Amino acid sequence: DDNVADAVLRGEPFLQIVVLSLIIGVIMSTLIAYTYYVKRDADRSVTAKLVPVLAVAVFITFTLALVFGTTVSLYVSPLALCSLLVATLVDKRVGIVTNILLSQTFFLTYILVYGSEKAVESSAALVTSMVSSIFLIMFLDKAHNRIKFTVVGFIVGVCSAVIPMLINYLVDANDVSQILMSGLWSLVSIVLSVALFMIVLPLMEYLFRLNTPFRLAELCSLENPLLKRLAKEAPGTFNHSMVVGNLAELCADAIGENTQLAKVCAYYHDVGKIKNSQYFIENQKGYNPHDDVIPEVSVAMIISHVTEGYRMLKKERLPDEVADCAIQHHGTTPVNYFLYKAQNFTEENLDKKEFSYPGPKPRTKIAAIIMIADTVEAASRALSEKVNSPAAFRSLVHGMIKQKADLDQFTECPITYKDLDVIEDTLVQAIPSMYHARIQYNNNPKQDKNA
Repeated sequence: DDNVADAVLRGEPFLQIVVLSLIIGVIMSTLIAYTYYVKRDADRSVTAKLVPVLAVAVFITFTLALVFGTTVSLYVSPLALCSLLVATLVDKRVGIVTNILLSQTFFLTYILVYGSEKAVESSAALVTSMVSSIFLIMFLDKAHNRIKFTVVGFIVGVCSAVIPMLINYLVDANDVSQILMSGLWSLVSIVLSVALFMIVLPLMEYLFRLNTPFRLAELCSLENPLLKRLAKEAPGTFNHSMVVGNLAELCADAIGENTQLAKVCAYYHDVGKIKNSQYFIENQKGYNPHDDVIPEVSVAMIISHVTEGYRMLKKERLPDEVADCAIQHHGTTPVNYFLYKAQNFTEENLDKKEFSYPGPKPRTKIAAIIMIADTVEAASRALSEKVNSPAAFRSLVHGMIKQKADLDQFTECPITYKDLDVIEDTLVQAIPSMYHARIQYNNNPKQDKNA
């Protein structure tokens, strides 16, 4: 065993490759196992991306760390990059564990390759990397845009620079140059990690279609091309989506869901109405094209907006959760207005499925929130003059939520009755100030017209 260790330390390439491969294999296996443990309750569409995200983040970081560590200084190795990417794209807990495992692997590799004389330098850089990464991850939610996080990174870098300076001071208090340079290079490492993070993150957001706080903040901007198209080509739908966005944000906050994601999903849930916008009542200006076509054509135009929206959002590579909400927000509910209108033209019983949305049903709490907020907001516009008391309005909201539940629209998502009660309370408090004219709704099945 001593001979093998000596051979590795002397730099025999074959043994180095074997040992490093075993170490990296163990580290990656541990990291993947822990990631799946933490994300065991996540949707399949998310878990399917975990290994590729981890692999890309680790590969990019390890490669850059080797380049900077060998050509500039070991302290400059941007190991915080990987932990930031994983914390943002996967999970904060996984990000912290990733940094600990990756840092130890990298610095062990460095010692095996360059010898034990680098032990002090490696130890100082290891501690600095782990401490700074943990603080950067802690502040991810505090900085709501990329510029603010860059400033946070600089502050963390300045504070973390003290660590290697203290360690080098303990080793050799007289080597002032080494003490100061270790702190300076550590600061550069953190700033470099944050800078690379800002460059790599958008690429990985786009590549894997994942939502991050930074990406969601950008999607909320009314300067987004899709929202600008919606405002121009379907202005009534755009206004409706903005109101639903505010309601969804409030409901998500009330039940502990991601408020920013809920808002973005609401903003884009009806983006498919850009195509054939005139078939939706909120965009009509006197002429109703449904008057000139048979009910089967009308319902095809109405229900197509969910699949068209899904297609558009996928094409623009928006996060999967946003596209999923677009196709799920009507679930498999029927468009009863046109079903009954068609029934008037025949004595045969029509297939209800042909007049229903294709689904799937909501599969997340946020998708369920969008379904409820969308329906209640639309109904509240029409009944603003008829609902003249808080009790009557609560009855309206409760009835519409119950209608969705009776149609089994919430059977495929983890939303609870308690959540539904909280959402009802939230909507009852928030909507009254938002009433304005829209198509009239009542208690018969025709209330679903063009919703």
